[in-house]
Amino acid sequence: MAELVSKRYAEALFEVALEQENLEKFKEEIIGVSDIFESEKELKVVFEHPKLSTDEKKDILNNLFKNRITEEVLNFLYIIVDKGREKYISDIKDEYIVLFNKEYGIVEGKAITAIEMAQEKLERLEKELSKKLNKTIKLENKVDSTVLGGVLVKIGDKVIDSSVKGTIDEMSKQLNNATVTKKEVEMK
Repeated sequence: MAELVSKRYAEALFEVALEQENLEKFKEEIIGVSDIFESEKELKVVFEHPKLSTDEKKDILNNLFKNRITEEVLNFLYIIVDKGREKYISDIKDEYIVLFNKEYGIVEGKAITAIEMAQEKLERLEKELSKKLNKTIKLENKVDSTVLGGVLVKIGDKVIDSSVKGTIDEMSKQLNNATVTKKEVEMK
């Protein structure tokens, strides 16, 4: 149900953004709103509290966002509050990004490395993958200490493993599958 609700609201906001030719601005604003509620846990708890009236929630929105975001996005937030859907703001943001990326042909993925990747290296990797896959690729760097070296790229259901661990695993698999006969051993 949460996904369906979030999708509907994201589609409504996206339609308004399309009409206003303001897709990027609305995306930035809904991300900013969501980030504030996600980073300020106490604010989120208060804002989502069922005993807080609709008017009190709108006052919070006004204090936080009036004159900082477009009137359309602020009004959209009022509608969310009117319908009691404030707990879905983060999910709505995620669905909006999906629609935005689809509109612009952007494919998101993850570049998983043992240590944080320098921004210029991440951008170079995005550029190379974009050329090879003929799509605009946007990567998020995730740090995972189990990746011994190199990079593991996940884009949708595709995995490109150029990590040291992946190479070792592949070699191990090949060695385990290899059948060595007595004759081959004697020849070497």
